[in-house]
Amino acid sequence: QQLSPSSSRPSPSSSARFATSEENQRALLEARLALDKKAKEQQSITINGAGALSKDDPYSFVVGVLGDLHIDPRKMDDYEVGRSHFLSIFDDAKANVGDNNVALVSLGDLGESKNCEHNNDNPFELFAGTTKCHQMAAEYLSSFGVPYDVIGGNHDLEGIDEFETDAKNLRRFLKCHNKETPHFCRQIAEKTLLVGLCSTVFRDATYTSHEVIIDQEQIKWFEELVASKPAEEGWRIFVFSHAPPNGSGIRIIQENHVVNGCCWLNHSDEKSCRKFIELVREHRCIKGWFSGHFHLGQDYQDSITFPTIDPSEGPYPNRGSCVFAQTSVMRAGTSRDGRQQSRLLRGSKDGFEIC
Repeated sequence: QQLSPSSSRPSPSSSARFATSEENQRALLEARLALDKKAKEQQSITINGAGALSKDDPYSFVVGVLGDLHIDPRKMDDYEVGRSHFLSIFDDAKANVGDNNVALVSLGDLGESKNCEHNNDNPFELFAGTTKCHQMAAEYLSSFGVPYDVIGGNHDLEGIDEFETDAKNLRRFLKCHNKETPHFCRQIAEKTLLVGLCSTVFRDATYTSHEVIIDQEQIKWFEELVASKPAEEGWRIFVFSHAPPNGSGIRIIQENHVVNGCCWLNHSDEKSCRKFIELVREHRCIKGWFSGHFHLGQDYQDSITFPTIDPSEGPYPNRGSCVFAQTSVMRAGTSRDGRQQSRLLRGSKDGFEIC
């Protein structure tokens, strides 16, 4: 059947549905932008997404989270860029929630594990773990304009030419960062705690020196702390450690960290390795757990894992009420996949957000 010229043209309704001309596309875009602008004005959204946070809400807070820094004093450009990204976020946050509810957390591995031409008297000394390393890291972390907390990773007691023992190296780490204990606990908002667990063994490790080992004193302290802050009373605890707990489901590197026994917290000790996920399952006040260590980006499906799900929906990975978040690196030369990323944690009375 031959179609008439009129029947081959689109109907007016189809023309309205599919705007194909450049003029119509521009008009639609302008209308969309106008609606978006109006919505933002009505919601009073700031450029850093802190519009929902308020000084009137005692549960509001903002925390920046930095992964493995591995500072090389010869290559500081990426660190300056990374800091610049946070400065405006922190300025907005302090205006929204107040100075006391904004902080920075570093997940350790502060210095590069190689000679960085930092010691003319010893051209073979590793930079990581030295006094100069920790002083430089403390100066950098202090430059964000908010209080910072830090925990040690598997390289932070690596000052083996400068310090004879782990104990002496640890004391210098604590002194440089003005810490009284390896672990930390900061109340960042109403019934909201930031808690850090620190690796304290390098030379004295039974197996690999690069196992991230939380000593028994810290584990006991942590267990008592989470038991004293029940979720039923509204407590929220966010934990920070260099490596993740076994059972978190975070992406790992099989051929590196797993086979070498340095993948999870207390990897080589089955009982204490299992202890962390058991505490997560028992104490529902633990809402988030941040870790670094793997130098991997944050956009893999398993860069962030979620709490327990209904068994009818799939496998049943009992992670209590905790979200586990892998944190990437800041400097390009330390990334295993080209990603350079940090984390942002924001919370209010309605919940929390991990970016």
